[in-house]
Amino acid sequence: MSKQIKYVVAVVLTDPKRPEQYLTVKRPDDDPDLGGAVGLPAATMRAGELPEQAAARICREKLACEATSTRFMGMMFQKRNSYDIFLMDIEMTLNEDSEPDVLKAQTEHTAYTEQNWSADPMDMLPSAKHGSCCSSIFLTDRGLLDRDEWIGSLEGSNLVA
Repeated sequence: MSKQIKYVVAVVLTDPKRPEQYLTVKRPDDDPDLGGAVGLPAATMRAGELPEQAAARICREKLACEATSTRFMGMMFQKRNSYDIFLMDIEMTLNEDSEPDVLKAQTEHTAYTEQNWSADPMDMLPSAKHGSCCSSIFLTDRGLLDRDEWIGSLEGSNLVA
């Protein structure tokens, strides 16, 4: 029996008022894959949905804000125990007069417990080391993580059977 394949989009949200920063979110402690991890907001794409549509939905539903897609940052494939995942990071710019608030989120799936504006990309390193695709793509885009190194490190991850 083949595993389910999920196509997932993660958002790197920036704000023109603080261009050196991006938004991080904390997953709930009981999250089955990366409980308590700090990372990027993400969601599984719906049937027929384009990646930039999924990114806009993440902002609306999980962050209670509006933003515009500005750049594709990268994509990776990962085998996990119960499913396989194709994940891509998309950079979004917060629309004027919009402010994210995870506590106002109206989503039926992962609701984040905290948010933080960060200027330090290394905040993402712990989740990348635990197998977070979105954090790994982000750090690679910033030139702080070697792609071949993190791909090799996933072979020993507890996310891979």
